[in-house]
Amino acid sequence: MLKNFLTSPPYQKFIIIEDTVTENGKPIFDYLLQHHLQRFNNKIHYYLLQGKEKCCPADTKIIVHNLKTNSQNWDTGPRKNINQLIVGLQKKDIIFVDSLAHCIFQYGLAETYRLFNMLKNEIGVTQIVALLHLDLLDASWKVMELFNFLSTLSMKIQPQFSSEYGRIQYQCKKSGGKIVKQVEEYYFEGDKLETKKIEKPDPKKLLENATKTEINPDDLATFKITLTDKEKESRDQLILPYLPKNEDNTTEGGQIYYKFDEQDDWDEEDPDDDLDI
Repeated sequence: MLKNFLTSPPYQKFIIIEDTVTENGKPIFDYLLQHHLQRFNNKIHYYLLQGKEKCCPADTKIIVHNLKTNSQNWDTGPRKNINQLIVGLQKKDIIFVDSLAHCIFQYGLAETYRLFNMLKNEIGVTQIVALLHLDLLDASWKVMELFNFLSTLSMKIQPQFSSEYGRIQYQCKKSGGKIVKQVEEYYFEGDKLETKKIEKPDPKKLLENATKTEINPDDLATFKITLTDKEKESRDQLILPYLPKNEDNTTEGGQIYYKFDEQDDWDEEDPDDDLDI
């Protein structure tokens, strides 16, 4: 379902890809860029606020706008701000923003929100795709709330969980007013993005596949409660003090020995052996 929201018309007006340094959303960002390059003749405006221009694909449809900070005047080339770029947009243009967090650093949260609200309401713009690096922001939850409200499709990259595929949590606002919230797995087959629903595990199969682990009593006790074979052999050879060593051969006085009768119920087993441990 997510892939349809990303690539099927009518296109989502404002897509935000929320990521971190460990859960990178750049592959999906690049996938959408290549999708537009292959299918349309629209101009693509690439707002570069981080990295280098050589990271952008070399294509005549892409117009790269260097919007990085220039506090030390190391870049002597012509520069424009976002306000000037918005005024110059034409019909059916597509905008890619790398990245929204750096835009907030330069213009502030309130001004950035105003600018992108203006872009979203621009009738001529076909689509806006922006990366939002959450780990660069102090109050990332606040920024997420603001731009999730503004966006029509917001995606948050999540780590793998009991699967070899990554996860995407997304919220899509349909044109009819319906909001779809879902978590799906995603992966790439070559250059193609594939997504699929996460199936709920069957509890019966989980129980069947669960391996039974034998409990070792020694691991549960703070002292040794089992005997080795040598210790068991020594225990069996031990003669108790009230039993004669040699039957009928002792004539010493002052000693009492017990003689077993035929009816005696005598159990020589260790009573500890009956414990179920």
